[in-house]
Amino acid sequence: MDAQKIKSKLVFTVTLVLILNQMVLGQAVPFISENWRIIDNENNQNLDFHTTTYKGENALRLGRHKIARLEGKTYENFVLEVDIAGKAMPGIGFHASDLWDYEFLYCRVFSGGKTDALQYAPVYNGALPWQLYNAPNYETMAVFEPKEWFHLKIEVYGNLMRVFVGEDDEPEMEVALLQKEAEKGAIFLKTSFAEAYFANLRINRLDVPFSIRNEEKLQQFLTDWEISEQLQGNLYSQRQFYQWFNQAKEAHTWKVIKAAKNGIVNLAQYFDHPKESVFARTNIPASEAKKVTLAFDYTQVLLIVLNDQVLFFGRELDSDNFMRMMDGEQKIDLSLKKGDNTLVFWIRSDDEWQEANPRYLGRKQAMNWGFIAKVEE
Repeated sequence: MDAQKIKSKLVFTVTLVLILNQMVLGQAVPFISENWRIIDNENNQNLDFHTTTYKGENALRLGRHKIARLEGKTYENFVLEVDIAGKAMPGIGFHASDLWDYEFLYCRVFSGGKTDALQYAPVYNGALPWQLYNAPNYETMAVFEPKEWFHLKIEVYGNLMRVFVGEDDEPEMEVALLQKEAEKGAIFLKTSFAEAYFANLRINRLDVPFSIRNEEKLQQFLTDWEISEQLQGNLYSQRQFYQWFNQAKEAHTWKVIKAAKNGIVNLAQYFDHPKESVFARTNIPASEAKKVTLAFDYTQVLLIVLNDQVLFFGRELDSDNFMRMMDGEQKIDLSLKKGDNTLVFWIRSDDEWQEANPRYLGRKQAMNWGFIAKVEE
């Protein structure tokens, strides 16, 4: 074969590859079995691929608690557009290294028009911490109706995301993404509690960066903590607390962690299998003896000890915000001594809900497990 023919064949091959990449990466992503892996989230089993017609659209139907992963491609900066119809909480996972760690955006279709219609949360080790991340940044209002089609557009560039619903030119949500381990990865579709339909999926590479308007204002949270190994069982007395804590001080390997810039300590990110409870401790230095206020919130059960004195024991029972964790929702007085002051939290997850909650990839685990705290003088 002469040089000209080799050159022509090479140009044709490169062109074909670019066209195929454009079809999958840059334009419509067809719902065909070759592109998608369907997983039953409750038992971690692969399922057959099926499409159907729903209200005039050729659509992928996902039953309750199902995942459809787009195979063979990873995405970093992109624009994703899709039409969705559902009854409960259909969502989009992205920057997924696997199905355990990723960024997640979902729509509470039954809350259309309300302030919690859209929700973003970083997922670590399979834990969807929706109670930790909420309004006004991570939950926002959007308009859609159950079982009716609506258009969703997600723009992602670097660690920023904008979300548009319907034909709106202004984003319903703008956030700085929080999943520290994920910068690029797979994309998948997911349902919770009810079936949903997905149609007209398009993914384009995004080359132009953007800024967001509502960067969170930095506050002086308690950021430097150490956490113990996981504990099992419940606390029933102060004596039991002191026994457990003394044992943990002597026998556990403690891990140094930092709260996020927004003050949230999401404990699920530190354990491969988030389960029940943990000790967290920090030091509060004081130049003189004084009283200050500890402003905090948590999920689901919290014991607070300062300098070996039990100050607080509570269970999150909010009915108005369904146990969402809010900055400064609860406050207690702290009497600091001059010098170092050891503040200890025993914090229990929502493991008590595991029987009611669906399993994640076939296993029981904690979903919401964390706290937020700051000192006010």
